Amino acid sequence: MDYSAIIRFLYPTAAQGADFYLYFTQGSTTPTLGNWNTTKLGPQPTIPELQQAWPSVQLYQAQQQQLTLLSNNAKQAIIGGFSSSALGSAHLYPSGQTDQLNLTASVVASMLPGVPSTFTTLFYCATGTPAVWAFTPHTAAQIQQVGVDAKAWIQSQQATHATLGAEVMAATTVAAVQAVVWS
Repeated sequence: MDYSAIIRFLYPTAAQGADFYLYFTQGSTTPTLGNWNTTKLGPQPTIPELQQAWPSVQLYQAQQQQLTLLSNNAKQAIIGGFSSSALGSAHLYPSGQTDQLNLTASVVASMLPGVPSTFTTLFYCATGTPAVWAFTPHTAAQIQQVGVDAKAWIQSQQATHATLGAEVMAATTVAAVQAVVWS
């Protein structure tokens, strides 16, 4: 049982060494809690009260770990590329941060006043299996559709992340928290 974690959970502003001391006497597996700052933290909890909070601490820790994992999964999904049929058939588009910036610049350029009706922009995309990547010309309408599809892809990943995060926070056991996974 991690008594320091329990105290951090129950008293987030408590600083060991300044607001309390938690120590084990020789040969004991139960800690002693001393020099409790009652002015800042209120009444000193008993060791049994701290022990009762341990399941809640474990659940909270599992939730935080799972939320971090899901956040990383969402980031990877977002930058993992997306499909668009803006060119008439499915093409794979990259969606890393630089790719998103380049797509935004291309969409904006296609919408500027005075853009000729013959506007085209080269954009990196792939077709086939295995994927063959190339800079392919896109008309204004095509690059704008790629932008719409990119936004839809990102929002779908964000929605999945939000839904799974809510499931994690609603879970009442560590096992239930760990069962919420990105698929």
